[in-house]
Amino acid sequence: MRKAHPRHAQRGFLVIAAVFLLVVLAGLVAYLTTASTTSQAASAADLNSARAYQAARAGVEWAAFQVLQSGGSCVPSTDKTFSGTLAPFTARVTCSSTSVTEGAATLTTYSIVSTACNEPPCPNTTTTVSTYAERQITVSIVQ
Repeated sequence: MRKAHPRHAQRGFLVIAAVFLLVVLAGLVAYLTTASTTSQAASAADLNSARAYQAARAGVEWAAFQVLQSGGSCVPSTDKTFSGTLAPFTARVTCSSTSVTEGAATLTTYSIVSTACNEPPCPNTTTTVSTYAERQITVSIVQ
């Protein structure tokens, strides 16, 4: 005679496997969400950094043009605002000049500093915005 196995002894095995599978899948989804969020934040920071650099460069080029077109006088310190993709950025441009005698010639050295950021005034030491980006470019012109 064959011995019958009780059916209730085999119950619950698939429930344990299903719970384990759900926990593993939930962990995978949580990891992918975190990785995606971190990647997007890093990409946004990189883009803001590149835009800040371009805004600082535009400020330096504007001031250099002003010095060269004016026949050698510094522009007063000014804040330049931009449009288009650089719209949230402002560049603070300063210029200073010194005269240097080299042999029989007197040369003027212009030092132009452009600091660009997306939370004016630049440089902004009190901002708490996580997307804050700032770049500074210095150029010297000798005439």
